Amino acid sequence: MTATTPTGSTLVEDITGVERFDGPSLVRDGEILARGVPVGELIDGVSFVEMLFFQLQARRPTRAERVMMNAYLVSLCEHGVTSPSTHGARVAASVRAPFAATAISFVAGACGPYHFGALERAMEELLEMERRGETPEQFLGRHSAAGVRVWGYGHRFHKSVPGPNTADRHHECADPRVRRLIGFADELGWRGVHLARVREVGRLLWERKGVPINIDGVAAGLLLDMGFAPAIAMLFVILGRLPNIARLHLEEQDETPNRFTALATREDPGFDRTVDRDQPVA
Repeated sequence: MTATTPTGSTLVEDITGVERFDGPSLVRDGEILARGVPVGELIDGVSFVEMLFFQLQARRPTRAERVMMNAYLVSLCEHGVTSPSTHGARVAASVRAPFAATAISFVAGACGPYHFGALERAMEELLEMERRGETPEQFLGRHSAAGVRVWGYGHRFHKSVPGPNTADRHHECADPRVRRLIGFADELGWRGVHLARVREVGRLLWERKGVPINIDGVAAGLLLDMGFAPAIAMLFVILGRLPNIARLHLEEQDETPNRFTALATREDPGFDRTVDRDQPVA
């Protein structure tokens, strides 16, 4: 079914009942159109999460997509200074660099493939698995034969299962963010094929090596199920973590400037100890 708005934007309703927008985006005297819709209508008509779908996929999200995206972004908002990108941002803030520099330091560190850059790789691997028509067993067999890691699994901190009530879901329960996001997806009746593949691969990896799903793995499945491309994976990481980066930037202004310089030499006895803001110094 299609309908035309007064501004000329065509709304195309797909089989899921989600409106799609294919109007022009332009600026003219007294008016701004985004995909044919006046920005004024969007300002008081959609949430920020809905605007992500509107801009990137020209559609409104389903209710499940909307609440799941919000939950994922919230899950990224805190990780202490154990995250390399977060630690780097704090170091930049400690020398009184402006917030923009602190944020850039975070983004630069997050891009590495062994940090948040792993999200894009995990998404690409899931798509390759789909293109090849592989089963989870074949997918893992190919990686094992090549001697390469599977992106989206394993974590240097989150390794243990929290309790006996998770005995049948060990692979989904080590990381608290994964535990809640997957539980939330189940509550919503999430039926995406990509998240299902992530969970099955995770089950096999746990059985074989005791390796759990990490936040990049579950996010890769969710984002692909929502229709987002791997090339923009970092967008969600940046949106989710920047509030945390802004807070630590402000906190650092009350600390002694340049207080991380001791980390530059291993001769310092505290070099291998990173102290978080909420942990007392021994």
